[in-house]
Amino acid sequence: MMIRTLVFTAAAAVFAGLLGLSSNTFAAPGGGNGPPDGGGQTPPVDFGDLFKLYRDVDGVPILTAGVPEDSTAQNATAGFCQQPLASAECVDAPPEGCTLEQPEPGVDVVPTIAETCAVVEACSSCTEEVDFGRINEARSSDTVFDEQLQDVVVNLATSDCVISLDPAGRMVTGTILATDPDSMLPTEWTSATLDSPLGGLAMYRQLLKTGSIGVPLPAGEGNPAALITAARGLGTASDKSGGVDVDTVAYINEIMGLTDPATETILGPRLYVDVREEVQGTVQTVRKYFLNYGAFGYDRGDNFTALPAPPYIDDPLGDEDMPGWFEYLSLYDLGPPELFQHTAGPILDAVFPDSPFVEFDGSNIGAFAQAADDTRAVIDYMHTWPVPADFATVVPCDAVSVGTYDVSISDVSGLQVPRNIVSGTEGREFTVTVANAGPDPATGTVTVTGTLANGTPIHDPWVFPFTDLQQGDSAAYTQLFSVTVDAATTIDWEATAEAPNDVFTGNNHVHATSNVTVTGRR
Repeated sequence: MMIRTLVFTAAAAVFAGLLGLSSNTFAAPGGGNGPPDGGGQTPPVDFGDLFKLYRDVDGVPILTAGVPEDSTAQNATAGFCQQPLASAECVDAPPEGCTLEQPEPGVDVVPTIAETCAVVEACSSCTEEVDFGRINEARSSDTVFDEQLQDVVVNLATSDCVISLDPAGRMVTGTILATDPDSMLPTEWTSATLDSPLGGLAMYRQLLKTGSIGVPLPAGEGNPAALITAARGLGTASDKSGGVDVDTVAYINEIMGLTDPATETILGPRLYVDVREEVQGTVQTVRKYFLNYGAFGYDRGDNFTALPAPPYIDDPLGDEDMPGWFEYLSLYDLGPPELFQHTAGPILDAVFPDSPFVEFDGSNIGAFAQAADDTRAVIDYMHTWPVPADFATVVPCDAVSVGTYDVSISDVSGLQVPRNIVSGTEGREFTVTVANAGPDPATGTVTVTGTLANGTPIHDPWVFPFTDLQQGDSAAYTQLFSVTVDAATTIDWEATAEAPNDVFTGNNHVHATSNVTVTGRR
């Protein structure tokens, strides 16, 4: 462990650290409420009271004895009711008249009524709700997640520096501010960590669905890069002082529509079980689906001895970058006033010294939840003991050789066409505008077509070239046209921007419509 001779008062250290953190994060806009657009199951999912449940190693609820006559569950021992785990308070002091059940040693569950699967009234205070905290944003709409994913992809793809990983496993981008004129190597740059909760959820959702977000991902430490990155995304999204467990993962998947059989995922066939529960006032058998994390493995030691990546914290002699090391503040003197010192050392020793699973090595959904929670724990530690920005070791920047940018056409104002046109009128015009979000200059073309309802083009495609369009700039093109038809019709307009190093093409295409009328007789 390295301790640098740099001492801060408590107030100065925390205030400076918070300033440093705020400048290195992406803002996270809030999302709407409700289940995802087009998601959910039949019957509708009730996300009111979600309790911690007695589950098997796959995260599938273990049910009370008995098999419903109409059940076709995979598990032959499946029964009627899900079994809520009893809270620690109730285990220590059950309410009067409440007798907890113990299906296996060390596991206390709240008894339920066989006919309705409702919790026995005397034990109603013994259930424990899952506390989602800000990860409750999983209820956001598909549109919100798509927008967040676009922000993540653009930030990653337009990074001037090779994407690195911070001590928690979050991806870090860089913007070069100055280069050496002779070597063209960066001499000044800034870095930013992908720390948006909604961005983390958007990555988790997309990676489980497709295995990709459209840009290369860091190595997976024994797992596909998509899965370990998804776990880190979920950990980034969670409350820093909260926690991620199997119940959190299982419910988040249901809320986001990932358990819907119609939704494809990279985890293979889903697991399922038939349970009895009340649905809109009626007790019925419902099939519940669960994602299969059986192929996932996680070793905490392997994970954190490979972070940050690449390593950049020096050993005490300052001549070697130490894998698995990060820097933080530690107490120097309890005071008063309290003093802190700038410290560097192994992530595992600092964050997990008292954990009963300090040597965690496991598989399946429990390991996935642990990987996500470990990411959360390291982020929480860095937020609690932040090194002031002016004294933190600078994240290295290996420059990306190919210039990248994000060109787009606004779906609100990027293609402006007449709403109504009289056939034969001369001098009508449309305007198309292309913008470049950078960071590098963009060169490409914008193509506009106008097609009658019967499929006949009103003109050959118009092609407008743009060259060296700078970051933050836009270019607008106005074109006169005319159209002559014999009967009322419509024109379907389309505009598409194309550029060779565009990092996100989802915002490159827009369409609009004009109505064409005919007046008089000929």
